[in-house]
Amino acid sequence: MQSIILEIDRVPTAQYYGRVVAIMGLLVEIGGIQRHLSIGSRVNLRARGGGKVKCEVVGFRDDRALLMPFGVLEGIGIGCKAEIAERDPVVFPNESWLGRVVNAMGEPIDGGPPLKSGNRAVPFRNAPPPAHARQRVGEKIDLGVRALNTFVTCCRGQRMGNFAGFPCLPVIRRQTSM
Repeated sequence: MQSIILEIDRVPTAQYYGRVVAIMGLLVEIGGIQRHLSIGSRVNLRARGGGKVKCEVVGFRDDRALLMPFGVLEGIGIGCKAEIAERDPVVFPNESWLGRVVNAMGEPIDGGPPLKSGNRAVPFRNAPPPAHARQRVGEKIDLGVRALNTFVTCCRGQRMGNFAGFPCLPVIRRQTSM
């Protein structure tokens, strides 16, 4: 019964819509709902092909909200519908999340089963716990590359993230003839 009450509380009481009025590179300007938004709010843009592009409010200018997308702007153009997704983005973690790999939206990307929702909402932009209240990190992890083990030491229990992934290129060696 408690989980049903929590699900009902998550349903928004009103839905507001706006329209895309300008696009400059990756910056999208929307009008009509800017008074209901704040920095960090999430907005879904409805693409012409029926898809959805998740965006975040990064600023305001000339009575318009400025958005940055989390994905590609394929199918988004002037006049596309913009709807408020979440005013205060939150995630509902659960003990089953421990050891899993999730993306910035709290979605699993490790190929495992779907994540279960917890009972307590935690904001995406949350203050870290005080340093004295955190657990100590464990022993060093062998990363498999001596240079990384020396200069970028990582330990068990430490938070890590790959924020600028790069493709691994094969090393091509020339054959030298003597």
